[in-house]
Amino acid sequence: MINKQPKYHLEQVFNPAKAHPQDAHSILMRLVPRGSKVLELGCASGYLSGYMEQALGCRVVGLEADPNATAIASTRCTEVYTADLDAPNALDVARASAPYDVLFAAAVLEHLKQAENILQAAHGLLKPGALLIVSLPNVAHWSIRLRLLRGSFDYEDYGVMDKTHVHLYTMKTGRALLERNGYRVEGVHIAGSGIQNVLNGMLGKRAPLVQPNLLAYELIYVARKP
Repeated sequence: MINKQPKYHLEQVFNPAKAHPQDAHSILMRLVPRGSKVLELGCASGYLSGYMEQALGCRVVGLEADPNATAIASTRCTEVYTADLDAPNALDVARASAPYDVLFAAAVLEHLKQAENILQAAHGLLKPGALLIVSLPNVAHWSIRLRLLRGSFDYEDYGVMDKTHVHLYTMKTGRALLERNGYRVEGVHIAGSGIQNVLNGMLGKRAPLVQPNLLAYELIYVARKP
């Protein structure tokens, strides 16, 4: 029984036809290989999990701290468990379905006290060469810099300055988080940059990243377990 609507929730499973092709969800879903077995950290109410299963033919095991969210997510993906991702045994419930092709963590690691712990623990559940897809909000975005110049560093309900964020990341520190915990970063995508969206529209995959640490609202890393 759902007692309260989760904070991070979409009423329907993600639909790329109703989203901008360069927004974070659209980019993330294009990075997930079809037919893969996915371990999703922080699946919220399963709006991305459901898309991965229904549209991409994936099998998703989702972990989420909010029981109200997992109640919804359980109707959208194969397996979902209520789990505190900061707990030492957070991944125990996912072991039976291992090994996984993909570790997926969209806008969740910044909420954890020790993201390092779960990234290290996940190694034992992933296939050799498994893909890691991570998105993090960028605290170096120009809008946050402008606020700082004005003497403001106020927390909000959503966004980069979400009051539930425990750690803040830049492009450099986000990459370092993954690399020092045993993953090889192969690429970075950015979301939330109008300039980049125009370039992507003109040049497609050949478009270079323009000032990603300044213009990216969200940083999306593609990494691999060696």
